[in-house]
Amino acid sequence: MKLRTNKKLVASLVVAALTTASGSVLAADTTNVIVKLKNSNAPFAALNQTRTPESMKAMSQQRGASVRAFADTNQIEAKHVYKNVYYGFSASVTADQMKSLQNNPDVIGVYPDVTYRIVDIPENYTPPVTSKMNRKIIDWPQTVPQGPAESGSADSAYTGAGQHVYVIDTGIDVAQNDIKNNLGASYAAEVCADPVNCDADYDDDHSHGTHVAGTVAAADNSINVVGVAPAATVHAVKVCTAEGSCPSSSILDGLDWAVADMTDRGMSAIANLSLGGSDPSDKGTCDETGYTGEHAVAESYCNAAHAGMVVVVAAGNSASDAVDYAPAGYDSTITVSSYTSYDDLFGEAVFTGFSNYGQGPNDFSSNDSGVITIAAPGNAIVSLNRTHAVTTLSGTSMASPAVAGAAAMIMEKHPQAMDYSAFVNVRQMLVDNATMPVSYTVDDGSAAPHAEGLLNVRFLDEE
Repeated sequence: MKLRTNKKLVASLVVAALTTASGSVLAADTTNVIVKLKNSNAPFAALNQTRTPESMKAMSQQRGASVRAFADTNQIEAKHVYKNVYYGFSASVTADQMKSLQNNPDVIGVYPDVTYRIVDIPENYTPPVTSKMNRKIIDWPQTVPQGPAESGSADSAYTGAGQHVYVIDTGIDVAQNDIKNNLGASYAAEVCADPVNCDADYDDDHSHGTHVAGTVAAADNSINVVGVAPAATVHAVKVCTAEGSCPSSSILDGLDWAVADMTDRGMSAIANLSLGGSDPSDKGTCDETGYTGEHAVAESYCNAAHAGMVVVVAAGNSASDAVDYAPAGYDSTITVSSYTSYDDLFGEAVFTGFSNYGQGPNDFSSNDSGVITIAAPGNAIVSLNRTHAVTTLSGTSMASPAVAGAAAMIMEKHPQAMDYSAFVNVRQMLVDNATMPVSYTVDDGSAAPHAEGLLNVRFLDEE
């Protein structure tokens, strides 16, 4: 059985530093797929029209009803229905259903629902289970991590108050004392599977998402760490399992839900996707007029940006040009690389050897940083751990949420419209006010061509 490949489902829907396992196959006669339909009902392309939250919700409802009707007519049970950033659904289909879909004139493409894994988790990894009766929440005295300290957010009057950040990841530990009071409405495309410690479907049974959330918005109190935007509201969007498996269909569902929740609130927001995977294909172009190209997943990120979502993503950890990765290579995202330290005396940055970089010109900066927008601390970052205290992790996954928190601070002072201008304006303010090193070095001695500035939010208090 051959899957249609006119538009492949790329690894843009993968947690940072993921490796491919295999396509998701339920049984010999069924295959997990993502189906994209022709969007004649409330098309995303109507971007030049005046759109209100009410009209956006109405269009979403029209799309959802149309997609469900298509699935029902074709006797397919949809697992996820996409209606806010994508027009289609995911499902497990038989060989006959697959053939029917491939021959259906209303179908643009049928793509494999690939399952991915986080590389630093062993294949036989099982999360520890601790009885709630014996579970002791440990809180340590508060420290200021590198992100808030070096970016200037720790000393700012702006805290991200009133802003919303969607952490699309492994969930967020709802019992973590340093983040639970900043937790807003949340969602699980993959349900928390810990039989003892799951207090909600979107609870974190891994730990990666809790660490990311802590960098964004750990509260400024007396315990553990402080986030870049300690008064922002974070939303857990759980798309990965306890074992580190992340179905592409679930990650797309998480992004779709986040845009719907943002639209219901009626104000622009931020999403952090510490995601990455190799994708050297042509990703098309996203600009103020909409998307042009043939890349189904890149188009969904463009649709999210046009809805008012400022999407921040990790550059990737392969010491390569991020243009060949997704979603780092999309032009509708704020792509973040990792640096280790900055020497203020010598004006020199030390970038982490694992970090992807960018090369060549772009349309938002005079620096030849390619698709990279900005760098943030990503080496040995202290943040929240699942169930207790803190832990230290490294990766562009850790750099990206620092910029997501900075975006919340910017949008607190400079509220943004629910359209493409939110992404453009926030990205430009980050670039224009970045710290520019005198020289660039890499901590492993390599000559990686970094040219981007470093995260700096001090301008907010100086304006």
